[in-house]
Amino acid sequence: MTAPTMLDNVVAEEIINVIRSKFDLDAASKIEVKSIEVDQEEHKIRIEILITTTERPEALAKGYFGLTGKVREALGSDWSGFFPVITPQINSGMHA
Repeated sequence: MTAPTMLDNVVAEEIINVIRSKFDLDAASKIEVKSIEVDQEEHKIRIEILITTTERPEALAKGYFGLTGKVREALGSDWSGFFPVITPQINSGMHA
């Protein structure tokens, strides 16, 4: 199976939208994709994100269930053979 080695900005934006929806984040919360690495040998996509929000960690934890499946859908058919490994970093509070 051949697969692209880079994810385009459209796919990265879809990932952000899925994460915002799954964590039920408001528009004031910021989500930044820190890095995306494709491991062709292990068929993994490592996605590191930074979330800055005033939401409580307990509320965010509820959004983890089913996140991987939703991110797989956002990646589309070109990446269907790859497993997304999502590593969030969460900053509590908003910065002015």
